[in-house]
Parts: sequence; C-alpha cells; structure tokens
Amino acid sequence: MDAAPFDTVIGHGFVVDGTGASGRYADVGIRAGRIAEIGNLCDRAAHRRIDAGGRIVAPGHVTQHSHYDAALFWDPYCQGSARNGVTTVVNSNCGFGFAPVRPADIERTMLMMSTTEQIPVEHQRDGMPWDWESFPEWLVHMENLPKGVNVGTYLPLNPLLVYVMGVDAAKTRVPTDDEMVTLHRLINEAMDAGAIGISMSAMGRTGNSHVDFDGTSMPTDSMDHDGLVEICRAVVERGEGIIQVLSRIAIFGDRVITERIGELAKGSGVRVVHNVFLTSDLMPHMPAEDIAWLDEQRVLGRDITAGALVNRGWVEMRVHELDTVAGQLAGVRRIVATGDGDGLRDLLGDTEFLSEFETEYSSTPQFGPGDFAGQTIVGVGNHPELEHLLGRTLGDVVAETGQTLVEALADLAVRADLELELRSPSVSATTPDQATTLLAHSGVVGGGSDGGAHTKTFGMGHYATDLLIWLVREHGLLTVEEAHFQLALKSAQSVAIHDRGALLPGYWADVVVYDLDELYFDMSSYEKVHDMPNGDWRREGKAGGYRHVLVNGEVTFERDACTDETPGRLVRVTVPRREPSGNVAGG
Repeated sequence: MDAAPFDTVIGHGFVVDGTGASGRYADVGIRAGRIAEIGNLCDRAAHRRIDAGGRIVAPGHVTQHSHYDAALFWDPYCQGSARNGVTTVVNSNCGFGFAPVRPADIERTMLMMSTTEQIPVEHQRDGMPWDWESFPEWLVHMENLPKGVNVGTYLPLNPLLVYVMGVDAAKTRVPTDDEMVTLHRLINEAMDAGAIGISMSAMGRTGNSHVDFDGTSMPTDSMDHDGLVEICRAVVERGEGIIQVLSRIAIFGDRVITERIGELAKGSGVRVVHNVFLTSDLMPHMPAEDIAWLDEQRVLGRDITAGALVNRGWVEMRVHELDTVAGQLAGVRRIVATGDGDGLRDLLGDTEFLSEFETEYSSTPQFGPGDFAGQTIVGVGNHPELEHLLGRTLGDVVAETGQTLVEALADLAVRADLELELRSPSVSATTPDQATTLLAHSGVVGGGSDGGAHTKTFGMGHYATDLLIWLVREHGLLTVEEAHFQLALKSAQSVAIHDRGALLPGYWADVVVYDLDELYFDMSSYEKVHDMPNGDWRREGKAGGYRHVLVNGEVTFERDACTDETPGRLVRVTVPRREPSGNVAGG
C-alpha cells in the first residue's frame, strides 16, 4: 500500500464505480489526476478532503457525440455540459469540422458549418484564430486550449475531401487514385497526431437536413458509396480507431453504407459507430426495428455500435431557424438562405413560393419535431395583439383560420416582425419505455448531446442530468449503478477510451458528487445565455444540481458554480505509427 499523501480524498460517499457493480460506501483517493485507491481512507493523509456525506460519487459523464469544436475557443466548459457532470466529449462527429483547411477555404468552411451544424459565421469569425491548416496543427490548438473537459476528436471527412480535391470535385466525383493515396496518408497523419478515427455523414441527397450553405449536399453525402468505403480502408488497414457514420435518421437515409463499412472493418479491430437511433411517440415500433437490424449486423460479425439520443428535449426557433427540424425541405433551405430581414419578409409574402413550399411540405413525410402542426407558439415579439396565440399550436391556428400550415407559419412570422418563436414537439418519446429498451442493448450507446451545434435552437448539455432524474428518480427503471454505466463507461468504451468512465484504480479521476434529489431540469423552456462571441446568445437547458464535478482530479464545478480550473486534456485512443506532425504533447 502506497503511504504517500493523496492529493484529494472524497470521503463518506456512496461510490458507484460505473461498471454496473453494486455501489458501496467508501472513500476515493486521488493522486496525480488518477484514481489511486478506493476503500477506508479516513486515517490516510490528503492535501484536500471533500466530504461527500452519503451522496453518490460516480464517474463523470462521457458524451460520445458532440460538436464543441468551435465553442472550446470561447467556452472551456462546453455550454452547460460541464456543469451537468460531463467530463469528456468527442467532437467533429458526422464529418463536420474545421480542419484541415487551406487559407483560401476558410470563409467557405465557415459557411458550411453555419448550415450543417448551425454555428453562426460571426461566431466562427470572431471567436476562432484560424491559424492552422493541417489536422495535426488543429490538434495542437485543442491540446493547448484551456479546457474544463477532456476532448477527443474525429478527423471529419468533409473538410478533408475539400482540402484534397476542392469543393466542386468533392461533391461531384470519387477521388482519383492519386487523391485516394493522399487521403489515406492524411488520415494516418491525423490518427498519428491523436484523431480517434474518421467521421462522415452519408445520408444521401434527399431527406437530409445537413446541407451546405447553398442548399447542395455535402461531399460525403454526395459521394458514391464505393468511394466512401475505399476512404475507410485507411483506418481498417491501420487496425485501430473508430469510423463514425451518420446514415439514417428515423425515416430518412439508408443504412447500407454502414453495413458495407462494417463488413470492410470486420475482424480488423476497428469499430463502426452508426448514427442514429431515436425514440418517438409517433413511431413506437422504431426501437425494436432498429435493434433487430443491429442484432443482424452483430451476428454477421460486424463490430457496429449504435449511438442513440433518448433524453427529453425540444427545439425552440424562429422561422429562419426551421432547418433544425426540417432542413431537408427545399422551402426551408430557401428561407434560411434568405436571412433575417426585408428579403425574408418579401419571401414569406410571395404566394408562388408559399404554394411551392406547401406542395413540398404536404408531400414529404414528417417526423416528430418537424411536424409544423405540432409547433407551439411561444413568442410573438412586442405584439400584444398576437399574445392570445401563445401556447397554441400552428395546427390550432389552421383549424380556426382555414389557412394551410405553411400559410399560417408565414403569416404569423410577418405579423410578428419575424420575432415569431415556436417550440417543437419533443425530439424523443415522452414516455421512458423506448429509452430503456434501447439502452438495455449492449450495442446501443447513449451520451449523444449534439452539444455545440444548433446553438440558437436548443442545448442538450442537460442530457445526463435528465436521464438520472427521469429514468432513476422519477420512474425507477434504472438503478444508479445501471445509469452510470450507461452515462460513462459504456459510452467511453464505445469510442475506445479505456481509462475513463469508471472509478477504478489507474483510471483518470473524472468524478461527479451529487444527491439524486437535488438534481433539477426545468422543462418549461430553454434559457437564453449571453456568453457567445461579442455577447451574443444561445439556448441552454436549465439543469444541474451537482455538488462537485472533478476533471482529472481537479474541481471544476461546486454547487453549479465554476471554479475556473481548466484541467481538461486531449484524449487519444490510437498509437502513433511514426512521429506526429506538429508539437502535440502526449495525453
């Protein structure tokens, strides 16, 4: 037994180690940022003691699907996630990100990200230095940025394809043999430097809300599947890392590309993370069908894990932000491209446009939050004559006026001087049975906050807090031991992070201390938080209640208050095959 003093001892808590094993009352000793010992440590020396007082002591939450790439430049704590016990995030999902990028393509890249993940161009321009080109240089920035969370990241394929082929070629053809060699070299270079693998969206050209600023498909959504499979061969031949694929969202997309990549990677040691499994009040059969598909893949020997979004949440938006729920519609994309001003007023008054939009909307299958009839009116600006509509749905308005849904939407938006705000139906099922059905499967992983994207319309940093409240406290469908396995170790293991997500000796000391009864999540509305570049605002779930959050052994939050400590590290899961480019320290 090592008699050296601990840096910190968390004492008298109910320790839930994250493995699913039964919790126990014990002390947790931390030394050099890692868990050193768990047991009776009351007589052992420590530089600092935290009295957990019978509260739950558990591993910090691991978000395996986020988009905090830009946000980290102005917010080390990732927009509410860290306050809600998230200690590790994985960025650059779905093939969207900021590197590699040539100087001449910076503006084009910002425009892409303004529509694919709805990160405003002005935030990117004002908050990011844009002094990198290669992906290893990007990772140097991620390593050196002060961080209140640990950060892993994919190499996103869309900027990589643009970097090698140019944007027009990347959207219209497969890479040449020479370009494929370059792509493979750069993938290995990025993974040598610390990328956990590659990510892509492969939703195709129809039914896809992740589109470029001009309404065209992104390169990976446009490319022939043979080309995408060949690109993935670089990771498979390397024999380590993750390939993340967004190929189906509810009724949209096609999972065949996931299947092909899974077959390519079979037996290689490379895992495929498929996105996304969802729950829905309108489609209660969907989880069972998704699980049946996943079971088929695993029987075939394909190492495929499915990411799932199962927590409670919704979208709040103005009319020019409808792409969050219905970006696959050409009419919505035209509204977004027009911007917020006189041009939009003119467009919404154009009867020919409205007729075309109505035809498109009525002939396109709608799913959950994209259903215009279910949008609730929650804001009308400074227009008292419209306040009687607050709390009513667009469907109610249509029933009273005889307008079509598109006409009612456009009319109210103009009458409210474009300050009409809508709240969508729930993005997931409102009863917990579908969530527990998905999470019970060994190959389905929660922890998909989508944080950092869509900042004007929602914030899902609350996802773990909500699941603890909803599934453990309110319904008793999960024990705290089961919940923390889902929220931490299962999520970490899904992306090959093997030293986080559990309170075990040798693991990094990412810890939450809380009383289950003190956690809160206000579902009445999102909060507008003015902490973006130049004081701009974003939406965030009003949630929290943790007594302490520790990252690598340092307290980052205490009773929802930030300590301003930034002990976060860059997370690596691959082994460099050669010296990485750039000065990237180990982590």
